[in-house]
Amino acid sequence: MSTDTPSPPDFLKGRLQEESPDVQSDLGAVWGLLDGTGTAATDAADPGAAWDVLTEEHPEMDATPTNGSAQDGGSAPTDGSAPGAEPQAGQTEAPPTSRRRQRPAHRPDRGHSWRVAAGLAVAALVLVGGLWLWRQPVTVTAPPGQQRTATLPDGSTAHLNSGTTLTYRRSFEAWPFVGAARRAVELGGEAFFNVADGDRPFRIETASAAVTVTGTRFNVRARPAKSAAKPSAETEVTLVEGRVEVAARAQSEERVVLSEPGEKSRVAGADTAPTPPEPAATKYALAWRNSGFAARARPLTSVLQDLERRFDATLHLHDSVEETRAPVSLYYPEATGLETILHDLCTARGLNFRPTSRGFELFAAPADQQF
Repeated sequence: MSTDTPSPPDFLKGRLQEESPDVQSDLGAVWGLLDGTGTAATDAADPGAAWDVLTEEHPEMDATPTNGSAQDGGSAPTDGSAPGAEPQAGQTEAPPTSRRRQRPAHRPDRGHSWRVAAGLAVAALVLVGGLWLWRQPVTVTAPPGQQRTATLPDGSTAHLNSGTTLTYRRSFEAWPFVGAARRAVELGGEAFFNVADGDRPFRIETASAAVTVTGTRFNVRARPAKSAAKPSAETEVTLVEGRVEVAARAQSEERVVLSEPGEKSRVAGADTAPTPPEPAATKYALAWRNSGFAARARPLTSVLQDLERRFDATLHLHDSVEETRAPVSLYYPEATGLETILHDLCTARGLNFRPTSRGFELFAAPADQQF
């Protein structure tokens, strides 16, 4: 490399006269450096390689102009020509190339998008699952041999007899914070209701009946007959205080109103009209509330089913027993043991009983052993 600094050609000197002294000095130095590479401009000239050599010796020149031109005055050519001059013959014009590494263009983060979508999906599942759980009815059960008292969302109470299930919507609402048109419960078994006053009707639904009230006290018995040739789902409503309307579940047009204490009505099936009001002995209907037991003119099989629920025991009728549908009446106002009740029952019906591994079996006693 020559140590003499070559002088720019005349046409370039004329152009440099228009620039400031600092720019003239910088461009003159650039001219000298370009000339010092010792490589003539040809068709095979590599401006990029020349620029690499230049920036290795003068790192301060490796900068990207903010407006696409050299600082304070246009870009320095890399093909050996003067700034602003036309390309010489045999030379290939190439734009200046900055060697500074540019920041890569922003690319969407697909992983982030998937995380957002997954989060939204989980939130939706949680919401749907929460609503589904909220919509599941509250269930209160009194297992055989026990009784339960359920306090309902409106302050009403339901005292459940043995072997009874009561279900209702949470808070008596159709949806969270959306009240239902009525306070509704569903009953399977027997319960005594003390309904609080309210601006919405209170409705009890059984397998066969619908009972509507606004504020009252009454007993509802809805026991299915297990051993009957034709399954029965009779519901019996006994009024203690207030006023209730009784209708078949599938035939709500025909209603019976109970307004006098001690009245009762029965619904034999979901499409059967309720019986007219008739007097009822409330002590029989409510004996179970004091842990007693009562049956008034009910079939033997139905009485034994009630005793099974009341004492959580298995009672079996031997084939020797006849007239299983014959009516039976019993009344125990206070708690009484199962064996005592069976003794009285067998005495009245000419039967006998013996213990089994799970309970008792009733059988016909020989004529000489009848009580």
